[in-house]
Amino acid sequence: MALRRSSKILIAVGLVLLILAAVLRFLVVPAMAKLPGSVDVTARYEGAGTLLNAAALQSGDYGNVIASDVPVSVDRHIYVSEIAGDNAVAHDDITVSAPGGVSLPTNHTYVLDRKTMDVGGSVDGVQAEPHSGMTIGLPLNPDPAADYSLYDFATKSTVPLTYVDSGTVSGRDVLNYTAQAQGPLQDAAILSALPPALPKAQLAGLAPLLPADLQAKLGGALATLPDPVPFNYTAISKVALSADQTLGTPIDGALNQQVIANVEVDGENVSLIPVLALDTTLTDQSIADAASAAASQSRMLFLLSVVTPIALAVLGLVLVIVGVVRRRPVAPARPAVVAAEESRV
Repeated sequence: MALRRSSKILIAVGLVLLILAAVLRFLVVPAMAKLPGSVDVTARYEGAGTLLNAAALQSGDYGNVIASDVPVSVDRHIYVSEIAGDNAVAHDDITVSAPGGVSLPTNHTYVLDRKTMDVGGSVDGVQAEPHSGMTIGLPLNPDPAADYSLYDFATKSTVPLTYVDSGTVSGRDVLNYTAQAQGPLQDAAILSALPPALPKAQLAGLAPLLPADLQAKLGGALATLPDPVPFNYTAISKVALSADQTLGTPIDGALNQQVIANVEVDGENVSLIPVLALDTTLTDQSIADAASAAASQSRMLFLLSVVTPIALAVLGLVLVIVGVVRRRPVAPARPAVVAAEESRV
């Protein structure tokens, strides 16, 4: 009786483990395969840049109005501040820094779908930037054949994210993408750092910095332009992204961005000079940190989605088999006297 009771216990425990393995693999893991609320990373891009020196412009020091080929850095802080079901409130804070204390921050808040990483639904009390396309990364296990798009905050437009090829960066398998956007500058933070107009005298002072054909075109029309002369700006963004093949997170990348000042002359938008140009790539330290974080998260995901369910299933199956074997009846042994008599016969 005790043997049967113990076998029932073994079978019951084994079945529970089998069910637990199935629930973990097919219910829990898929539910967790989305953007977590613990995301908080900082990456740095470094390179060269061209910047408008507003102080020199105001003082008439036209020789120093444009600072070219100066060392610049771009710090990008990505974090999630709130989770609301399948929606995540994600922040992408970008700060451009240059010598002389130059600092140009531009901060963006998005509501993302935690699975697709594209635009999510509304979250109460959150003023999110309207957008469409990828912003801080790709979804889990990105598909090279999928048609992803990228949201460009400078122009507030969505452009194709073009798959290039696959490769390896710092020990991680990655998918390489590129994207390019061009259009009127829409980012309020960058616009606020640029002059909306210039007095004719200052614009005339900038003329020697322009190519000869632009000098001629601007000089001939200067008398007909209003004073001050209104500016509009064009932004051109070029992005290269190496996304982790498992997590979709950025491992490596490059950011090339230009902002060009334009003046309308006789109904034609004439491009004058770049007032902001960045040519930057992720630093080696940022790449190493991103790869290390991706490796750690991938190990945890593998343990949770593969190793643990298999271990539970194997242990459960073993217990069920042992329990079934122990329930089988054992043939009773014949009495010794009967066996002896049979042997004499």
